[in-house]
Amino acid sequence: MRKIIFFILFTCLANAQDYSKLFNSLDSVQKSQVVDHMRKIKKLINYEIIKSGIKIGEKEFIKGVFFINNQGKFSVIIIDDKSKKYNDIISNIINNIPPSNCSKYFNEYTSFRFKLNEISDLEKYYNELMQEEKNNPQPISELNTYPSFKKSKFLDNKEKALKSFNDSMAEHIKVNFNYPEKAMNENIQGKTNVTFIISSEGEVNEIYACNAHPLLQLEGVRIIELLPKMTPGSKNGENIAIRYAQPLTFKMR
Repeated sequence: MRKIIFFILFTCLANAQDYSKLFNSLDSVQKSQVVDHMRKIKKLINYEIIKSGIKIGEKEFIKGVFFINNQGKFSVIIIDDKSKKYNDIISNIINNIPPSNCSKYFNEYTSFRFKLNEISDLEKYYNELMQEEKNNPQPISELNTYPSFKKSKFLDNKEKALKSFNDSMAEHIKVNFNYPEKAMNENIQGKTNVTFIISSEGEVNEIYACNAHPLLQLEGVRIIELLPKMTPGSKNGENIAIRYAQPLTFKMR
């Protein structure tokens, strides 16, 4: 499987914008902020692909595995055949990027899947990208109304609503869980933590899985990408994007 050097942080492209400002705080990133920084990577990739003039489909995703070594150097393996057409763009984005000291907070491997979005105003998107993001998805606990599966009954009691959501998640995982055959053959076990974003429209558009072997991470990503569109959560009467973390344990008996 082909590896593409992916020194994405502190980007300085010839004949392109300098992205060093975008990740100048990465060396001091806290573990709780890792997903927010992964989202910056996602947005940067999205921006460069759209800027290149490539037409994307209505539902087009990139799926792969980030790797970071103990020198803080990044690379990425794109595993979805449909995504491999972006290899050259991605490798150009991250050419000649110096390593950071963030490896102590990033796992050696982090699997991901995210949706590419059309950008109507590239200049506005770029300016927002370069600013410190103030509207990152919030933890589910911060909401007034929790997101819910369409089939679920509306509950105005927060404790019951959260339990209903968690129960629906557990049922979804049970129905779709599949221990990877290669992991079984090689006796690979472990616990992966899958963090995903439920958008203000109720769609799961971004998934990040860390810890454990990449085979287990990618199975976690696959399970979550099968989630249906939901009724979004809200705060102060406004639908907002939220971040949700789901641990998955793979244990052979």
